[in-house]
Amino acid sequence: ISAERLKTYENHTDRVERAIALHNHTLQLGSSLMSMIALLELSLRNGTNQQLVKDFGDDEWLLPGHSAVPLGSLECKTVSSAYANAQKAAYSKLSYKQKGELDATAFPSGVPAGISHKKVVKKRQELFLVSHGQVISQTTLYFWKRLFSSEYEASLWKTSIKRVFPDKKLKRSDVSKALETVYATRKRVAHHEPVYGDRLHEAIGALEFLRNTL
Repeated sequence: ISAERLKTYENHTDRVERAIALHNHTLQLGSSLMSMIALLELSLRNGTNQQLVKDFGDDEWLLPGHSAVPLGSLECKTVSSAYANAQKAAYSKLSYKQKGELDATAFPSGVPAGISHKKVVKKRQELFLVSHGQVISQTTLYFWKRLFSSEYEASLWKTSIKRVFPDKKLKRSDVSKALETVYATRKRVAHHEPVYGDRLHEAIGALEFLRNTL
């Protein structure tokens, strides 16, 4: 542990040994928080997806060529990335032999001379037609929290996803604020940064709020 990192914990203890122990405890706490956030993320994306499917009448709204749900350019790029990642995930499950056999379809006239392996792999992956569910599994918490931002107040919140949160008195801004707190906490934990004090209380408060209102 670097001296700079350990100093954070030494400020709360009287011995190096206790500082190290406190550091390790915060990592354990982070793991617990990540498990809670994962459950919240699954609930949020599944509930939101089901509501959008119901209200916009398209059960494959994340797939290419579908435009029933009005997404902004940033979210469209995120969905495209999720689709590509779903293709990569499907491709990764093949054996080395099976991957090579895709070349006959990816390159009907033969693999071009001098083409890089990276481009060959990309052409192979593009052959996969992945499902809506596979794309959802590759979306991030960032994508779903964006759907509750002010940008989508009129187009998504009022017309559909406010129903994901049954309390009619609940404001979109309340949901958005809680999701931002959870997202920031997730980023800190993912980078092994400590979550304690006010940050911890805010994170727990946001998680409890979302759990109780979903």
